[in-house]
Amino acid sequence: MSQIEEIPQGAEVSIFSKNEKKARQAIAKLNLKEVKGISRVTFKKRGNQIYAIDNPDVYKSAAGTYIVFGEAKVEDLTQRLQQAQAQAGAEGVEPVAEGATPTDPASITADLQAASISKPEEEEDDNEEVDETGVSAEDVALIIEQTNVSRSKAVKALKKHDNDIVNAIMELSQ
Repeated sequence: MSQIEEIPQGAEVSIFSKNEKKARQAIAKLNLKEVKGISRVTFKKRGNQIYAIDNPDVYKSAAGTYIVFGEAKVEDLTQRLQQAQAQAGAEGVEPVAEGATPTDPASITADLQAASISKPEEEEDDNEEVDETGVSAEDVALIIEQTNVSRSKAVKALKKHDNDIVNAIMELSQ
């Protein structure tokens, strides 16, 4: 008589095929690092066709190449859009279930605006004058635009990196 164990509700269970086990063993030998926190991977194809992998196992190489394991399902964006429009038209505004994210355009716009508001960081050096000699005003403006920092911080970062815009932006973006 075989013993059957119950799987707790909400638990993730993976049963690997023989080929997938071999592929995972090969990946383990390549010293790839597992990327945590990815809940969905999508691949877009012509004709608004999308292959989506929910809860994938993602690995990254040192060169920036990604390997994704999971079950790919075909999703058609035009079909999903038509379904959403039909549902919104029939019900007016769709009620949002507890824990779900709202899908109406006004709430999505509000969420995007709230996410784009940058938190004020240390504003200590905003009031002090910074010597801008040897620094291009265009470079400073570009850094301010890309990183949303004060002018003095942008000038200091440019000087620290010998007018290297990329490294200055990278420093201020962290």
